[in-house]
Amino acid sequence: MRLLIPTAVFLAGCAASGGPRYVVLESESYGCGAAEGLGCGLAIAPVLHRIDELEGVAESSVSWDGRYFRIQVLPGAEPDRVAAAAEAMLEGEACCVTNSHGKAAPGQPDQWFNEEQTVALSWHEAGVIASHYATAIAAEVALEHDAAQRLHEVLREELERAFGQAHAAGGGVHRLREQLPAAWPRFEARLAEFLTPQQSDQVALIVGRELGE
Repeated sequence: MRLLIPTAVFLAGCAASGGPRYVVLESESYGCGAAEGLGCGLAIAPVLHRIDELEGVAESSVSWDGRYFRIQVLPGAEPDRVAAAAEAMLEGEACCVTNSHGKAAPGQPDQWFNEEQTVALSWHEAGVIASHYATAIAAEVALEHDAAQRLHEVLREELERAFGQAHAAGGGVHRLREQLPAAWPRFEARLAEFLTPQQSDQVALIVGRELGE
Protein backbone atom coordinates (compact mmCIF):
# COMPACT_ATOMS: atom_id res chain seq x y z
CA MET A 1 0.00 0.00 0.00
CA ARG A 2 1.27 3.45 -0.86
CA LEU A 3 1.36 5.95 1.98
CA LEU A 4 0.16 9.53 2.08
CA ILE A 5 1.43 11.68 4.92
CA PRO A 6 -1.28 14.28 5.52
CA THR A 7 1.10 17.13 6.20
CA ALA A 8 0.50 20.60 4.81
CA VAL A 9 2.74 23.56 5.49
CA PHE A 10 1.82 27.11 4.55
CA LEU A 11 4.87 29.24 3.92
CA ALA A 12 3.55 32.39 5.55
CA GLY A 13 6.86 34.22 5.45
CA CYS A 14 6.55 34.67 1.70
CA ALA A 15 3.07 36.09 2.06
CA ALA A 16 4.20 38.56 4.72
CA SER A 17 6.81 40.01 2.37
CA GLY A 18 4.34 40.33 -0.48
CA GLY A 19 5.91 37.49 -2.45
CA PRO A 20 4.27 34.29 -3.71
CA ARG A 21 2.37 32.16 -1.22
CA TYR A 22 2.97 28.43 -1.16
CA VAL A 23 1.46 25.36 0.43
CA VAL A 24 3.78 22.36 0.74
CA LEU A 25 2.33 18.85 0.98
CA GLU A 26 4.31 15.75 1.89
CA SER A 27 3.62 12.31 0.43
CA GLU A 28 5.43 8.97 0.27
CA SER A 29 3.34 7.78 -2.67
CA TYR A 30 5.49 9.00 -5.53
CA GLY A 31 8.98 7.65 -5.02
CA CYS A 32 10.53 5.94 -8.04
CA GLY A 33 10.72 2.18 -7.65
CA ALA A 34 13.78 1.90 -9.90
CA ALA A 35 15.96 4.66 -8.49
CA GLU A 36 16.19 5.39 -4.78
CA GLY A 37 15.86 9.05 -3.91
CA LEU A 38 14.01 9.99 -7.11
CA GLY A 39 10.39 10.86 -7.78
CA CYS A 40 8.41 8.88 -10.37
CA GLY A 41 8.02 11.50 -13.09
CA LEU A 42 5.33 9.64 -15.02
CA ALA A 43 3.16 9.15 -11.96
CA ILE A 44 3.67 12.73 -10.78
CA ALA A 45 3.03 14.61 -14.06
CA PRO A 46 -0.74 13.98 -14.28
CA VAL A 47 -1.13 14.74 -10.57
CA LEU A 48 0.47 18.15 -11.03
CA HIS A 49 -1.78 18.71 -14.03
CA ARG A 50 -4.89 18.07 -11.95
CA ILE A 51 -3.63 20.21 -9.07
CA ASP A 52 -2.90 23.08 -11.48
CA GLU A 53 -6.56 23.00 -12.53
CA LEU A 54 -7.82 23.49 -8.97
CA GLU A 55 -9.40 26.79 -8.05
CA GLY A 56 -6.91 29.04 -6.29
CA VAL A 57 -3.77 27.36 -7.69
CA ALA A 58 -1.24 29.32 -9.72
CA GLU A 59 1.17 26.41 -10.29
CA SER A 60 2.25 23.20 -8.59
CA SER A 61 5.65 21.54 -8.58
CA VAL A 62 7.45 18.64 -6.96
CA SER A 63 10.83 18.01 -5.35
CA TRP A 64 13.47 15.80 -6.98
CA ASP A 65 12.68 12.90 -4.65
CA GLY A 66 8.93 13.15 -5.27
CA ARG A 67 8.21 13.57 -1.57
CA TYR A 68 7.20 17.23 -1.43
CA PHE A 69 4.58 19.00 -3.52
CA ARG A 70 4.78 22.78 -3.58
CA ILE A 71 1.64 24.64 -4.59
CA GLN A 72 1.64 28.34 -5.33
CA VAL A 73 -1.60 29.90 -4.11
CA LEU A 74 -3.27 32.66 -6.11
CA PRO A 75 -3.90 36.03 -4.41
CA GLY A 76 -7.17 35.95 -2.49
CA ALA A 77 -7.35 32.15 -2.33
CA GLU A 78 -7.49 30.37 1.02
CA PRO A 79 -4.36 28.23 1.55
CA ASP A 80 -6.13 25.72 3.79
CA ARG A 81 -8.83 25.10 1.20
CA VAL A 82 -6.27 24.74 -1.59
CA ALA A 83 -4.22 22.34 0.54
CA ALA A 84 -7.23 20.17 1.32
CA ALA A 85 -8.26 19.96 -2.33
CA ALA A 86 -4.74 19.12 -3.49
CA GLU A 87 -4.17 16.60 -0.72
CA ALA A 88 -7.21 14.65 -1.89
CA MET A 89 -5.42 14.02 -5.21
CA LEU A 90 -2.24 12.56 -3.74
CA GLU A 91 -3.25 8.93 -3.93
CA GLY A 92 -0.27 7.54 -5.82
CA GLU A 93 0.03 5.25 -8.82
CA ALA A 94 1.97 2.00 -8.97
CA CYS A 95 5.49 2.47 -10.32
CA CYS A 96 6.44 0.97 -13.67
CA VAL A 97 9.52 -0.61 -12.05
CA THR A 98 9.11 -1.92 -8.54
CA ASN A 99 12.61 -3.27 -7.85
CA SER A 100 15.38 -0.82 -7.10
CA HIS A 101 18.12 -0.72 -9.73
CA GLY A 102 20.33 1.83 -8.00
CA LYS A 103 20.41 5.23 -6.35
CA ALA A 104 19.55 8.48 -8.07
CA ALA A 105 21.95 11.39 -8.08
CA PRO A 106 21.07 13.85 -5.30
CA GLY A 107 18.80 16.73 -6.26
CA GLN A 108 19.76 20.38 -5.97
CA PRO A 109 18.49 22.22 -2.86
CA ASP A 110 15.26 24.12 -3.42
CA GLN A 111 14.87 22.75 -6.96
CA TRP A 112 11.27 22.20 -8.02
CA PHE A 113 9.78 20.61 -11.13
CA ASN A 114 6.45 21.58 -12.66
CA GLU A 115 4.35 19.25 -14.81
CA GLU A 116 6.37 19.80 -17.97
CA GLN A 117 9.71 19.50 -16.17
CA THR A 118 8.96 16.13 -14.55
CA VAL A 119 10.30 14.48 -17.71
CA ALA A 120 13.76 15.25 -16.26
CA LEU A 121 13.00 12.82 -13.42
CA SER A 122 11.99 10.15 -15.92
CA TRP A 123 15.11 10.65 -18.03
CA HIS A 124 17.24 10.21 -14.93
CA GLU A 125 15.28 7.06 -14.08
CA ALA A 126 15.95 5.77 -17.61
CA GLY A 127 19.68 6.25 -17.04
CA VAL A 128 19.62 4.32 -13.76
CA ILE A 129 17.67 1.45 -15.31
CA ALA A 130 19.93 1.34 -18.37
CA SER A 131 23.10 1.26 -16.26
CA HIS A 132 21.75 -1.59 -14.12
CA TYR A 133 20.64 -3.74 -17.05
CA ALA A 134 23.71 -3.06 -19.17
CA THR A 135 26.05 -4.16 -16.38
CA ALA A 136 24.06 -7.30 -15.59
CA ILE A 137 23.53 -8.28 -19.23
CA ALA A 138 27.15 -7.68 -20.19
CA ALA A 139 28.25 -10.09 -17.48
CA GLU A 140 25.67 -12.72 -18.37
CA VAL A 141 26.33 -12.61 -22.12
CA ALA A 142 30.09 -12.04 -21.70
CA LEU A 143 30.22 -8.87 -23.80
CA GLU A 144 33.46 -7.07 -24.52
CA HIS A 145 33.94 -3.61 -22.99
CA ASP A 146 33.07 -1.67 -26.16
CA ALA A 147 29.94 -3.73 -26.78
CA ALA A 148 28.86 -3.31 -23.17
CA GLN A 149 29.29 0.46 -23.44
CA ARG A 150 27.30 0.55 -26.66
CA LEU A 151 24.55 -1.55 -25.06
CA HIS A 152 24.36 0.94 -22.20
CA GLU A 153 24.00 3.83 -24.65
CA VAL A 154 21.29 2.08 -26.67
CA LEU A 155 19.30 1.09 -23.59
CA ARG A 156 19.50 4.61 -22.16
CA GLU A 157 18.54 6.30 -25.41
CA GLU A 158 15.62 3.99 -26.11
CA LEU A 159 14.31 4.23 -22.56
CA GLU A 160 14.67 8.02 -22.58
CA ARG A 161 12.74 8.11 -25.86
CA ALA A 162 9.97 5.90 -24.47
CA PHE A 163 9.71 7.94 -21.26
CA GLY A 164 9.64 11.19 -23.25
CA GLN A 165 6.89 9.92 -25.53
CA ALA A 166 4.91 8.74 -22.50
CA HIS A 167 5.12 12.22 -21.00
CA ALA A 168 4.11 13.81 -24.31
CA ALA A 169 1.05 11.54 -24.37
CA GLY A 170 -0.11 12.91 -21.03
CA GLY A 171 1.96 11.05 -18.46
CA GLY A 172 0.87 8.21 -16.25
CA VAL A 173 2.79 4.98 -15.74
CA HIS A 174 0.56 3.10 -18.18
CA ARG A 175 1.76 5.39 -20.99
CA LEU A 176 5.24 3.91 -20.75
CA ARG A 177 3.89 0.39 -21.20
CA GLU A 178 2.06 1.62 -24.29
CA GLN A 179 5.32 2.95 -25.81
CA LEU A 180 7.49 -0.14 -25.32
CA PRO A 181 6.01 -2.40 -28.06
CA ALA A 182 6.63 0.21 -30.75
CA ALA A 183 10.20 0.68 -29.55
CA TRP A 184 11.06 -3.02 -29.67
CA PRO A 185 11.81 -3.44 -33.43
CA ARG A 186 14.09 -0.40 -33.38
CA PHE A 187 15.87 -1.72 -30.29
CA GLU A 188 16.50 -5.11 -31.91
CA ALA A 189 17.76 -3.43 -35.09
CA ARG A 190 20.22 -1.34 -33.09
CA LEU A 191 21.52 -4.41 -31.26
CA ALA A 192 22.28 -6.04 -34.61
CA GLU A 193 24.61 -3.14 -35.45
CA PHE A 194 27.25 -4.19 -32.91
CA LEU A 195 26.39 -7.66 -31.59
CA THR A 196 26.54 -11.07 -33.20
CA PRO A 197 23.16 -12.69 -34.03
CA GLN A 198 23.54 -15.00 -31.04
CA GLN A 199 24.40 -12.12 -28.69
CA SER A 200 21.51 -10.05 -30.04
CA ASP A 201 19.08 -12.87 -29.37
CA GLN A 202 20.42 -13.35 -25.85
CA VAL A 203 20.26 -9.65 -25.00
CA ALA A 204 16.79 -9.24 -26.47
CA LEU A 205 15.57 -12.25 -24.51
CA ILE A 206 16.91 -10.87 -21.22
CA VAL A 207 15.60 -7.34 -21.76
CA GLY A 208 12.22 -8.66 -22.89
CA ARG A 209 12.01 -10.83 -19.81
CA GLU A 210 12.90 -7.99 -17.46
CA LEU A 211 10.62 -5.40 -19.07
CA GLY A 212 7.78 -7.82 -19.68
CA GLU A 213 7.98 -7.41 -23.46
